[in-house]
Amino acid sequence: MFRGFISDAAVCMSICVMGVFLCFLSGRCGSGQFQCNNGQCINTEWRCDGTKDCTDDSDELNCPPPSCSSQEFKCVTSGECIPQGFVCDGEEDCIDGSDEERSCGGRTCSPDQFTCQEGQCIPKKYRCDHVKDCVDNSDENNCNYPSCTEKTCANGACYNNSQHCNGLQDCRDGSDEFNCTTQHCPIHQYQCTNGYCIPQSFVCDHWDDCGDNSDEQGCVYQSCSGSEFTCTSGRCIPQRWVCDHFNDCGDYSDERGCDSDSRDCYPGEWGCPGSPVCIHMDKVCDGKPDCPGGTDETNSTAQQTCSHDRCSALSCEYGCHLSPQGGTCYCPDGFIVANDSRSCVDYDDCKIWGICDQLCEDRPGTHHCSCANGYFLEQGHVCKANISGNVVIVTLVVPVGVVFWSVKPW
Repeated sequence: MFRGFISDAAVCMSICVMGVFLCFLSGRCGSGQFQCNNGQCINTEWRCDGTKDCTDDSDELNCPPPSCSSQEFKCVTSGECIPQGFVCDGEEDCIDGSDEERSCGGRTCSPDQFTCQEGQCIPKKYRCDHVKDCVDNSDENNCNYPSCTEKTCANGACYNNSQHCNGLQDCRDGSDEFNCTTQHCPIHQYQCTNGYCIPQSFVCDHWDDCGDNSDEQGCVYQSCSGSEFTCTSGRCIPQRWVCDHFNDCGDYSDERGCDSDSRDCYPGEWGCPGSPVCIHMDKVCDGKPDCPGGTDETNSTAQQTCSHDRCSALSCEYGCHLSPQGGTCYCPDGFIVANDSRSCVDYDDCKIWGICDQLCEDRPGTHHCSCANGYFLEQGHVCKANISGNVVIVTLVVPVGVVFWSVKPW
């Protein structure tokens, strides 16, 4: 949820996360909700489900390891369970390929891996790190754990003082990033009383962007003149800014009822000017024409030069990429640029064909894949039929949405 969209369930608190402003519910979360370490509220069912829904990933921390049955194999990194029949079948079913890294057909572990007693291969750095990665826990046997001289992870591992709250997960359980409150805002940003960072332009704009209202303290608000438009929030903007495809009000009240010619490109893509074609943002101004007519590159004839000249004026919420128009805003994974050409809004990932094999649930900034009964989810998005007797049910999905069911001998 982004700036300008307020939940009616409670007071909305706008928080800057990696330059993106997310709306969190302040205070306690409601029944059926889990409160993230940063105060964000999510569905309780999303806790420890393998998908990181909290922006600080706290919904997937300190989760009990999934228990696999005697007929299943536990993948090393993800911890997901797959049927034993999928192990050593020549196909990697685990994301890390651990189901094919065991002593399959006489194969042995590589020099940079540790061989568990039952033959499983894991990264050598996982040996004696306070986390049980081997199915038989042999990677944590006969360990001489050192005494921590600086800081200790929740699981007992050691890390340095400089690694505490540095934005990187140095403890495998993520505990080195717990309870981090110290924050220093970059230049051109305002530091709220609660430590959050917001753009200077958001100060005294009739919006509680900080969440503690510190950005609206001591402000003198003026009445709008006859040549100005009064936003719903009370902000004044020039009349010529109304219906100009920019969210100048911050609450979109100056763009309501206006026709929009915005494109519907996938996250991480850029719409080619004058064409419905979308290309990856990395291909814009890379010296190679990818759009029809080469509109993604410098064109001296059309007076289009790849640069960042417009970036300061755009005030992008997340980041600005060079473009032939002098810069264009882009958003993190799972979000697209809104009609104002500056802010980021959530994109329904489930609209991307093939992102999940069967069932897809869209979530803010991410998505969650699942499978129908009789199927196993592997690698986070692939559904594989469960082995039952001597037949395997095979599902073939074609782009037009027709599904064929058939059986074949195993």
